[in-house]
Amino acid sequence: MVDSLLSVMASERPQHVALAYGDATLTFTELAAASDRLRKALPVEPGERVAVVAPNVPALVVGMFASWRAGAVAAPLSGRLRRFELERALADAEPVATVTVREHGAFPLAREVEAATRSSQTLRARVVVDALGRVVDVERSRASQRAAPSDAEVAAILYTSGTTGEPKGALLPHRLAEAIARNLAGLLGADADAPYGLAVPASHAFGLDCLVSGIAAGATTVLVDLGTSIDPLIRALCRHAAPVVHGTPSLFRRLLRASAPPRVRSGFVAGSLCPPGLLAALDQRGARILNLYGMTEIGAAASCRAEDPPETRYRTAGRALSGYELRVAPDAEPAAPGEIQVRGPDLPSGYHGRPWGSDQLTDDGWFRTGDLGEIDAAGNLVIAGRAKEVVHVGGFSVFPAEVEAFLLTHPAIAHAAVVGVPHPVLGEALQAFVVPAEDAGLEPRQVISFARAGIAGYKVPYTVHVKDELPLLPSGKADRRALAGVAAAQEVAR
Repeated sequence: MVDSLLSVMASERPQHVALAYGDATLTFTELAAASDRLRKALPVEPGERVAVVAPNVPALVVGMFASWRAGAVAAPLSGRLRRFELERALADAEPVATVTVREHGAFPLAREVEAATRSSQTLRARVVVDALGRVVDVERSRASQRAAPSDAEVAAILYTSGTTGEPKGALLPHRLAEAIARNLAGLLGADADAPYGLAVPASHAFGLDCLVSGIAAGATTVLVDLGTSIDPLIRALCRHAAPVVHGTPSLFRRLLRASAPPRVRSGFVAGSLCPPGLLAALDQRGARILNLYGMTEIGAAASCRAEDPPETRYRTAGRALSGYELRVAPDAEPAAPGEIQVRGPDLPSGYHGRPWGSDQLTDDGWFRTGDLGEIDAAGNLVIAGRAKEVVHVGGFSVFPAEVEAFLLTHPAIAHAAVVGVPHPVLGEALQAFVVPAEDAGLEPRQVISFARAGIAGYKVPYTVHVKDELPLLPSGKADRRALAGVAAAQEVAR
């Protein structure tokens, strides 16, 4: 069980710092004690769900471990969610209790959670805690019905971004969480118990995987709730002498461009396709960052290894991790990328409240990732893009992630997102949304000229929008659905 990872460290490294946030720290003993105190405030029985709604602060970790110590299922949700998103996720999870901090920045998060659960039939308590997970207030309510408990094997329900349809709660079994912890610690080797910066949300799969691995290894997790500035992360890394960082390509790009980048030597990158040039630039700074491949539904399934040569680490996502098998769909076209499929003994069998169907599983039991790629002769996974994100331009298949990766090599572009829009001649065409780097001037024509000089003509965006910022999903990824809507509306207005 995941909660046993904390119990072991509270016994073996009682005074070692488990969590650091700002000026505050919690040792493993203090984290265990805080989790036990919060557990006593939760009117929960084994298998019932507890929604933990918080930004990247210790309260999020305390809330999850309190749930696990009660035998309950944690449903962590980002503190950046708002009522519409919260209502849908909470209606699906049917929690018996919520745990949240009073505010996120200036936003009244506890009030938003209260509004989102007003019509809940299963809720028995709303618990408000401070940033360190100490109970501030408990509001009891009388549930009118009892939600069916989850299987004892389920540790957490992780909600996907919900860009299409209703949100789906991916199940994280205890055995899979423990396997992920072992795998990631093994990849880091000697750095497994070193202090590390965690700015990606621990309420999402990648962040939670890293958190559980850090707890299992006895490392200090330096939590940062990152906003528009990278400075809080840099200050936190320096304060705690953290040589390890886990983050998205965008985060590492921002670290490289910082005026005084911290000294980082290892970590994981995930969340989107990582450009080879970024990994090479990190190598030049002495930071060997390992590329992870996985999904919310399956966890971290593949990774490069520290001993892999640069060509392997830059070009591929590495080999399958322990407990996983990878293949490309047997019916893939010759010499073309096929759908990446995964299986393993620890994978769940469905989403919360719904088993996986033929859209998720093949007839012989492989999980359909929806990603396209190849497996090279050495067993390394080469990612081509998302099957559902393919844009067909004049008969050519274009993967937006590839175009985005190229645009991000422009020194004046800090962020980029590419979407497809209907076109009367080509069928579809590309539009790019770019955010200039700090103090950089950028014109659409410059971006188009840059693309024409570096990638195939059918991959060049025919329209470029320069923006101050991009709409983001709670996971930190660009909200492609929102951008596609903007692009379509502008096409209609032409």
